[in-house]
Parts: sequence; C-alpha cells; structure tokens
Amino acid sequence: MNAKKLILSCFGIGFSPFAPGTLASLFTLIIFLAVHYYYPVPIIRGAVVVFMMVLFSILCLLFAGEAEKQYDVKDPGWIVIDEVAGQAMALLPAAITSQKVFVSAIGAFVLFRIFDILKPPPIREIQQLDGGLGVLIDDLVAGIMAGTVLCIITFLVTLVQLSD
Repeated sequence: MNAKKLILSCFGIGFSPFAPGTLASLFTLIIFLAVHYYYPVPIIRGAVVVFMMVLFSILCLLFAGEAEKQYDVKDPGWIVIDEVAGQAMALLPAAITSQKVFVSAIGAFVLFRIFDILKPPPIREIQQLDGGLGVLIDDLVAGIMAGTVLCIITFLVTLVQLSD
C-alpha cells in the first residue's frame, strides 16, 4: 500500500469490511478521549481537535481527487480521512467545554454519524462537488450540523438544570 492510500484510508481503517466510516469516526473519538484523559484542559483539547480537522482536511484536498481519478470512482468508500475531519469538527463543542466532556463527545459521535449517513440537505447536494472538495465538504458540513445540534442540546439541558 502506498503512502497516499495509507493516509486516505486513515492507516488502513478504510479497508475494514465493517463500517469503515464509523470506525474512522471512532478512531477520532478515541484520540479525543485520550487527549482529554491525559490533558483535561479545554484549550489543549480544542487545539488538538482543530489540528486534526485542518491536517486531515488538507490531506483529503491534496490526495482524494487524484484517487477518484485513478480508481474511476466518486468518493471511494475506503477514503475515510474526510470522516476524521468531519468528526473532529463535530467534537469541537465537546473540546472547549469543561463539563460532561465524555457525554458530549459521545453525543458528537452519534450526531455526526447520523448526519453523515442520512445526508440531509444541504449535505447530499454539496457532496456532488468534484474532486477532493466533494469528498471532504459533505463531512465538514455534517460535522458543523452535528456540533450545532450538540450545542443546542447542551444549552437546553443547562437551562433545565438551572431552573431546578
């Protein structure tokens, strides 16, 4: 396996016969939780999440379009670094909070997978873009939507707790 394929498949995760996108998201969640365990400081968690999102987005933009052409497949299923970038985006609200980080991170994981699998508008339409941008952008938008819903849920739960 060449280096580009290794990167695009997130170190081979994309070749799993069982739910490679979900496994790539889980990989991201595990890294996030490990960082939280060893460095339970919101600014460090946030920096790691942003770094992962930016790094994997750049790698996806650089290599995914070329892989689509080489294998003559639009958004090949084995390319999962876009899921890592999108999941990192969804984890950002959990990263910068100091309360219930584990619960928020699990919520971000579940919400991201729902948005990524169901692809509600505008995600499905955005995915039709060509090249690496088309591979990546739908996952980033799914991450934004998941993070937004997570923020709304967190806000509502906080309001209920404050009213008690």
